Amino acid sequence: MKRTTGLVIFTTINILLLTSFSVSVQARIKCWTNNEGIRECGTSVPPEYAQKSHQEITKHGTVAKEKERTKTLEEIAEQERLAAIAAEKQKAVDEQAKHDRILLDTFTTVDDIEMSRDGKIGVIESAITLSKKRNEKIQQDLDNRIQAAAKAERSGKTPDEDLIKDIEDLRRQIKNNEVFITEKHRAQEAVRQASNADIVRFDRLKAARK
Repeated sequence: MKRTTGLVIFTTINILLLTSFSVSVQARIKCWTNNEGIRECGTSVPPEYAQKSHQEITKHGTVAKEKERTKTLEEIAEQERLAAIAAEKQKAVDEQAKHDRILLDTFTTVDDIEMSRDGKIGVIESAITLSKKRNEKIQQDLDNRIQAAAKAERSGKTPDEDLIKDIEDLRRQIKNNEVFITEKHRAQEAVRQASNADIVRFDRLKAARK
């Protein structure tokens, strides 16, 4: 009976020793650099160096894994800034490529681009002409109402309240139309500039294809 008990105890001890040995063999050694610049190694990285870079070494002496140090908030912000700049540049490149495809698919010659430009400018010019004619009519109505208000004042009467409101409203319409006309002139200039840029780009693309 004593012999059996001793055998069981001996077997249990062997199992524990083998398990401990297996864990120690499988464990990877971690190496880091301390604050003095000296390389140190151990089974775990000390807390004060946990945020710094370190390597995990296998039992064969090869690097199994390398952990980079944790970036500072400033470094993360700079990394994000540079990534945003790169993304913006790539977006511009993609948009230019898309515009180039449309340019080559839409037009055959420079004359085609100029014809398209003149057509767009003509449409805008028609809107400007209509606004000017509208303002001429509004101005006539405004002049008539101003004369009516002046006539009432000369006769010692206070101009009708509705008449005053009409005058203010007509003046506001004229001002709004003038702003509209100014914006349309700017739109015409934008069309001219865009067309000139397209012509230059078109010539370069055609030359590159040749």
